[in-house]
This record gives sequence, structure tokens and C-alpha cells, in this order.
Amino acid sequence: MASEYFKRWCVCMAGLLLCGTGSYCTVQASAIGIGAWETFQTGLSLSTGILYGNCTVMVSFAIILIDLLLKGKIGIGTLCNAVIIGKTVDFWHLTFDFLPLAQTLPVGLLYLVCGQLLNAFGSYLYMKPALGCGPRDTLMVILAKRFPKVNIGIVRFCMELCVFFVGVLLGAPYGWGTLFAMGITSFIMQAVFKLCKFRARDVQHENLADTYRRIRGKEA
Repeated sequence: MASEYFKRWCVCMAGLLLCGTGSYCTVQASAIGIGAWETFQTGLSLSTGILYGNCTVMVSFAIILIDLLLKGKIGIGTLCNAVIIGKTVDFWHLTFDFLPLAQTLPVGLLYLVCGQLLNAFGSYLYMKPALGCGPRDTLMVILAKRFPKVNIGIVRFCMELCVFFVGVLLGAPYGWGTLFAMGITSFIMQAVFKLCKFRARDVQHENLADTYRRIRGKEA
């Protein structure tokens, strides 16, 4: 059982590393505008002087607290998501920084599309082992259940719109590329999940207690 969980954890980690690399690509497109959450976290970083990745980790754990208050399911994948994605962005920035900041519209669009593709494939990999959704996805699902008559895409858009405005107020750069990124995220995610024959809403994620019991062999 423990070896099975190790394999699942490795797949989850591979997905999170892809997501972190995708976020790095998106951040490097800041000249034309970045994604909503990246805008918020960039604004937080600029206003506090804290590294972008550390701000991402802080925001993730703050959302986990909200998820817990709203009785969301938190798994080991949720905790790994909260740390790995942000620190992967910092790793690329501080160690290799292989992508220069986009200075032209075509390059910026290329960064955004590549970043969203990496995020989509990464999300597929990290969600497939069913070890827990990311903090933001967990919150989105909770809100969607609280407002069942509202399309989940609308819920996601409203969340992103709120954090985008806060990021702008904190001084983050923005542009029409932000709206572009928000617009293509769901489309690319759906296309990748369809290609991989993956239905995210059918996955029954484990919480921390479930994982502990199953590793200990107390539950089939």
C-alpha cells in the first residue's frame, strides 16, 4: 500500500512541477498582462518585498484555512500544491531564468499559451492520483456547491476577477493579456482533459485522514 501511494505521490509531484513551470511562463509575460492569480501574487510581492513564490505559498495556505472553515476536503496533494508551485517559480527565476521577460505582443502570447498548456497537463497529472485538489480549485468547488444554479465557469471567473482587482490595487502590472489568459484557461483545460480522457468531477479525492488510514492498512 505504501509503495502504491509513493507512485501516486510521484505522479502528483510531476504534475505540480509542470504547473509551477507553467506559472513561471505566465509571469514572464507580464509586459502584456498576466493571469489573475499571478496578478494578485505579483502585486503582493511588489508591495511587501517578499519573493513571488513565497507570496504564492502564503496565499495558498490562507485559502486552505478558508477551505477548512467551509468544510472543504484537504489532502496531501492540496498541501504539496500550496508549496511546490510557488517554489518552482522561484527556482526558475533564481537558478536558470531561462525565459526573458516578453517585450512584444507575439512573444507574450506565446508565453501565455505555453504556460496555460503546461498548467493544464500539470493539473491532469496532479489530480489523477486523487490525493486532493489545489487550494484554489477546492475553494471553487465549495463555492459552486453553495451556489448550484451558477455555472462553475462563472464561479471561477468571479473568483479570478476579484483577485485580479486586488492585485491591480497592490500595484501589479496588467494588460489585455490578463483577460486573454482568463479567457483561454478553461478552454485549454477542457481540451487537455478531453485529450487525456480525464473527467475531473468524477475523481473522488482523499483527505489526509483517508490517506493515513489506507497507508496503515485500516481501510480497503
